[in-house]
Amino acid sequence: MHLSKRIRALALAGALSLSLAAPVRAAGYTDLPTSHWAYDTLTEAANLGILQGSGDGLMDPSGTLSWGQFLAMLTRTFAARSYENALNTGLSWDQAGLQAALSSGLLLPEDNLSVISGGSLSDPVTRQDAALLLARALPEEAEPSNSILDFWYGAMQNAADASTFTDWSQMDAAHQEAVAALAQAGVVQGRADGSFGCDETLQRADGAALLVRVLEKVDQERRGEEKAVVFHFVNSVTGETILPDQRTTARVGYSVSYAADTSGVGYYNDVTPYSYQISTISDEYTLLFEPMTEAEIQQEQFWEKVERGEAAMEDYYLQDFWLQFPEENPRKYLLLFGSEDKRRFENEAEASAAMTTVSIPVWRLSGSGSKVSATLSLTVHAAIAQDVVDIFTEIYNDPEQFPIHSVGGYAWRGDTATGEHNCGTAIDINANENFQVRDGQALAGSFWDPAESPYSIPEDGSVVRIFAEHGWSWGGDAWAFDADPSAGYHDYMHFSYMGG
Repeated sequence: MHLSKRIRALALAGALSLSLAAPVRAAGYTDLPTSHWAYDTLTEAANLGILQGSGDGLMDPSGTLSWGQFLAMLTRTFAARSYENALNTGLSWDQAGLQAALSSGLLLPEDNLSVISGGSLSDPVTRQDAALLLARALPEEAEPSNSILDFWYGAMQNAADASTFTDWSQMDAAHQEAVAALAQAGVVQGRADGSFGCDETLQRADGAALLVRVLEKVDQERRGEEKAVVFHFVNSVTGETILPDQRTTARVGYSVSYAADTSGVGYYNDVTPYSYQISTISDEYTLLFEPMTEAEIQQEQFWEKVERGEAAMEDYYLQDFWLQFPEENPRKYLLLFGSEDKRRFENEAEASAAMTTVSIPVWRLSGSGSKVSATLSLTVHAAIAQDVVDIFTEIYNDPEQFPIHSVGGYAWRGDTATGEHNCGTAIDINANENFQVRDGQALAGSFWDPAESPYSIPEDGSVVRIFAEHGWSWGGDAWAFDADPSAGYHDYMHFSYMGG
């Protein structure tokens, strides 16, 4: 069947208008760290109701997709009404996916695929068979997406010449045509070894990525269309509703956060994923809001006072809430150096006079691997000494009981040094297991491996969280897009009060 006869957006319009569930987000799965290549895609798929976890708090991104799972995902995305109708006849979820794929034309009897010629819905689906069905949902004039957001987040798409794939000749004409259409649209790029991987089984992460990319093409074709939607407003920490549902109209392809009226949310930050956009397949959307810190609330209240004429705008940078923000600023300069214009000590004698040594509680690992209570000494700037004690006390009391065997604070590193160890406002934790690295090359320490070493600091663990709550930055991600040690500069041992 020639791809020009594929299902068109017009034919799908009725199916695509069916509401899907409005789940909160894909975060929270123990096997899906933010560093996973498909984290954003799986988050988007979960947000849109295309994909759900596999149970026990797992997403199983490397799990094999069966025909039943793939067809259910495919038809929930591109033939939702057909899928619901099939379910309403009493069919199981996987049989409903098969029936919906056949009735919608996404799957044809003449395809001669195993799933309709005696095979089982529990059999794995191959990449080329998935491509055959996905190409039928692809808009006729689909092109690679090269938006500024794609560039910024490293998701640029390029058209590929599928005929250059090393396994091109292993596919029949129908599969070649489908793969070529997906490659031309930028949906598939081929493997690192130059192949498409036609006979390989499809993993959950790969399958979700392909579905989302094809859906993006459908949404691009229909961008700007108005549709009725319902927005839910949820506290991302507690899961509680913070505003009544909002029923309104929104345009396909627009940011969910942009489309919703968030003026009544109050003291919360919008943490809805950037990629969460109004789609043709969903009428309900959940916006996530994280409660503001006390410092952020104080900042908002300051501006409210300015509007009421109760505070002067020129006093903004000297407000106490700046002490809790993870960056250097005039209020911190005033606290540390006695002047809002001074940002470092001039010499070692001046610095040493401002220091004090504190005792902090820590957990250590015994020879048997059990955690035992201990204390360590740490020299820091006297103005933040109590804050440092409070931070380590909270780390000690946290259920994670992160073990600490070494800490380093104040260290004069020369009159020309610009780092914060000269100021007594930087702290290094477990230096050997939390290395300083640039583009994969270690500069100090040996490694950073939170999955294997109990002394390596997890990016989503209590240590990073508690320091951040007190207005400190973590060197693991302060100067790079994320905590990936292979790209950019990272100092995983390092926490700094002024972000340096």
